[in-house]
Amino acid sequence: MKYLGVDYYPEQWGLEHADQDLDDIVALGANLVRIGDFAWDRFEPEEGKYDFSFFDAFIEKAKQRNLKIMMCVPTATMPAWLYYRYPDIMNENEYGYRQPFGARRGYCVNSDIYIEKGVALAKAMAEHYKKEEAIVAWQVDNEIGHEGSDMCYCANCRRKFIEHLKGRYSDIDDLNRRWGTSFWTQTYSSFEQIPLPRPSFTPHNPSLRLEWERFRSHSAAGFIKALRDALKSVDENIVVTHDFEGGTINKHFSPFEVAQCLDFVSYNNYPVWGGQKAPMSESDLAFSVDFARGFKREKIWVTESIMGQQGHNDIGYAPKPDEAKKWALDSLDHGVETVIFFRYRGFNKGAEQFCFGIVDTDNIKRRKYYETQSFMHEVKDREVEYPEADSCIVYDYDSKSSMAIQRQSDVFSYQGECEKFYRQLHKRHLNCDIIDSSVSFDKYKTVILPYMIVMDDAFRNRLKEYVRKGGMVVMSARTSWKDKDNNLIFGERLPAGLTDLTGSMIEEHETLLSGQSSPCVYGDKEGRGYVFEELLTLNGAKELISWKDNPYGRYSAATVNRYGKGKCYYLGSSFDEDILTKLFDEIL
Repeated sequence: MKYLGVDYYPEQWGLEHADQDLDDIVALGANLVRIGDFAWDRFEPEEGKYDFSFFDAFIEKAKQRNLKIMMCVPTATMPAWLYYRYPDIMNENEYGYRQPFGARRGYCVNSDIYIEKGVALAKAMAEHYKKEEAIVAWQVDNEIGHEGSDMCYCANCRRKFIEHLKGRYSDIDDLNRRWGTSFWTQTYSSFEQIPLPRPSFTPHNPSLRLEWERFRSHSAAGFIKALRDALKSVDENIVVTHDFEGGTINKHFSPFEVAQCLDFVSYNNYPVWGGQKAPMSESDLAFSVDFARGFKREKIWVTESIMGQQGHNDIGYAPKPDEAKKWALDSLDHGVETVIFFRYRGFNKGAEQFCFGIVDTDNIKRRKYYETQSFMHEVKDREVEYPEADSCIVYDYDSKSSMAIQRQSDVFSYQGECEKFYRQLHKRHLNCDIIDSSVSFDKYKTVILPYMIVMDDAFRNRLKEYVRKGGMVVMSARTSWKDKDNNLIFGERLPAGLTDLTGSMIEEHETLLSGQSSPCVYGDKEGRGYVFEELLTLNGAKELISWKDNPYGRYSAATVNRYGKGKCYYLGSSFDEDILTKLFDEIL
């Protein structure tokens, strides 16, 4: 292992507890402490006046025990002086409500003032600690976009969104043509007329909404990059990361885009959280770690690994004896090289009183302490290898966003469908990479494309060349229905531009809602299709699954087609687990 550590918040407890706590942390087997995550007011109690004495004293105590430090730039929460002096820095929701002071992540990532103050803090911290050899890594911000903070409709966002559009389109006529603004009298005569997609009686133009999602992603990436650049401007050798939270797949930004500016990726591993009755499945937990590893396709750190029961207002399931240890152990099989447990001790005050840690507020070392100690002693000499995979699942931010903008079915879940495919690999003990659609997939034997509804010719050509040379691709329903402007493709049979690859085409289609399914047959096995029902006609492909007793007539539900040296599987529905398992027995 590279490092084993704990999250520690000395500003919450004061230095009077530090000596005993650090001795006990060393006794755990830890060699690293992560600090500073929410302590902006300690570092900068007044605007432009920095005070590092408190953390200097703590770091000296840690160094006396040979502990390394992960230092956080604490921009996820702000000091009171910053809010009351610059109230326009706050996030504004779709109804015009601005976040109040006192919670976390209330800022807007497009606020020039907030960026300026965050960058100044990062530079001041880097200058002060640039000779501190105990600091081995820096984290910027905390769980970007968490708790709804990935969306904002303030004046800063509107101004920068208009700038974004001007950079994407040659002129307003180009935008009008590509967006089809002749519909509903939406034609614009200037970029400044374009609205933000706030709630309205009817949906906004899907092209506008997809461009807004792209802008949100660029905004999040730009904020993290600004903090990274601030640190690197002081010392280019500073190692910078960011801790992504578990629900990142559903955010209004692409974590792959955000991660490009980082030296390595960190992930916060919570298989269960407040109000949940049970933890996620072993397969879904593995998927979430593999997803984070895919952001840069390198080994990652877990900066918050659950040990105690969690929650703000609602709390529920508590990890059972050795369960949190098992979750930490499982993460090591997916390229995790550092594990930091959240947290050493929960604080008995504030909004996270029910976020329990290794030691509870009774301050007595009990089961969780010794469970953590057992984990650290077992894995301290373990060499973590990057898991080599023959299969990959392709994440496409535009398609994920398009499917969220126009969900089509009330039971559709992009994450759920990705996890459904992933389970087929996980239960066969096959490693899987989750990669961005911009990344080459030539090295993989099997490529899975979940609901890649937005596609351009460049990607189609890459895909065909991959299969022609011997690759195997598995496509879901709704593949290649839309262009890059989020418009249905005119004049082509679906899947657009790919019918030669699939050897089949969609003759009819229907969306299945909650409680609905359609019967299908695979060999001698009957099953059900959910979410979408695409009725396929064959044009060189072989039928694998057929629809049964369908009112539209006799059609295929899934096909396989030989193309060059490879194969293309097309799945016209989200099939039940038994049918999908039988299908993947053939595919794999």
